[in-house]
This record gives sequence, structure tokens and C-alpha cells, in this order.
Amino acid sequence: MGLQTATNPRSVMKSSSCVALICALAINGFNAIHQQPAIADLPGHEHIAEALTSANNPSGRESDNLRLAQMGDKYGYKDAAGRIVISARFDNAYEFFDGLAAVRVNGKWGFIDESGKPLGPMRFESATSFNDGFAAVKLGGKWGFIDDEGEMAIAPTFDDAETFSEGLAKVKIGNKWGFIDEEGAIAIKPIYDEVASFNDSTAWVRIGKQVGYINEAGKFLQ
Repeated sequence: MGLQTATNPRSVMKSSSCVALICALAINGFNAIHQQPAIADLPGHEHIAEALTSANNPSGRESDNLRLAQMGDKYGYKDAAGRIVISARFDNAYEFFDGLAAVRVNGKWGFIDESGKPLGPMRFESATSFNDGFAAVKLGGKWGFIDDEGEMAIAPTFDDAETFSEGLAKVKIGNKWGFIDEEGAIAIKPIYDEVASFNDSTAWVRIGKQVGYINEAGKFLQ
């Protein structure tokens, strides 16, 4: 059904109401001009601020103390007072999580700590943010996971992957999705066409036209 415009007689302004409205605007006009609201506070623009940074924080989680700062086409980081503490030298970057941030330079991804020190070489084709002590990384066309020491904790053998959540990470094998545990073992078999990460011990999944939620044992919830 398309959008419809409802007509309500009570919503039609009487002429006296119009006069009152004009007077109110005249009285408050000066303040309205000199105290403009932020874009995100205007009706219909509530999500603009979120949209501007969502690409650099795909998970939507609350990030650490430092925040991304874009200068031209480069990214750096600023503290809570707005001071630049890591210079804008990255081609792309994500927010800090678990004290580490994924950054890209010359087509390669790596990680830095909050002092700007690299966590090993910039060698990955793609990467996710850290969570639960791991980050998913792409190397040689396959996805694996590194720990917060920069060591390859789970070998890159998956066709796609996302960061851990509640001890499980979604991984793609062939054209199906499943979940692994922090040891890299298959916890939930890859039989799903789509999955979401676990949240509150459940995950949304789809098999063909069937959708629903599973628990950490891979059982559909009633």
C-alpha cells in the first residue's frame, strides 16, 4: 500500500491561530537566527551524524576514547578534547576497539595502538575491528583471525568472516555461513545462506525462505 495523506479537520489552522503563530515567530526570530540547531537535531536528520561515521564503525559498537578525525582524504585520531593525537596519515581507518584500530596505508591493512604504534606490518588485504581479543583479517584471498599481540591465531582458510561476538565468529565456507569458536573449531555447521553475529546468546539466520533465531548450540528457537 502506498503512502496516503490523512485529512483531519482539527489539524486545519484557523485564521486566529495563524496570527498567533506569526507573532510567535516574530518574537523568537532573533533567537532562532542566532541559535541554529545542529543538523542531526533537525527533524528528519536524526541519523546524519551516524551515517557520516558508520562506514568506519560497521559494528556500531561504542568505540574507545580516541575518535576518528578526517583531514582531506586522510584519517587520524583525536582525543575527547578534540586534540589530534595521531596524525592524519591513513588512507582509511576504523574506530578504536580493545585499544587497537584497523588502518589502511597503500592498499594494505594493519593495526595501531592508541600511541600510533603499529601492531606488526601492514600486510592484510582487508580487516575488521577487534572484539573479544580477535580481529578478522584477509590474507592470500582467505580470512582468518589475529590476536591482540598481532599473531595469527586462526589460520586464513575461510571465504569470508566477521569479528567475534560472545565467543563465536560468523565464517563463510563456500557459499554457506556458520560459526567457529575461539579455537577455530566449527561450533555451528555452515548451512545458512545468511547469518548475523550473536547478541544476547541468539543469532538471526536464514536458510532459503526460512528465517529465525538460533541459540549457541545451533538450535532454532520456538
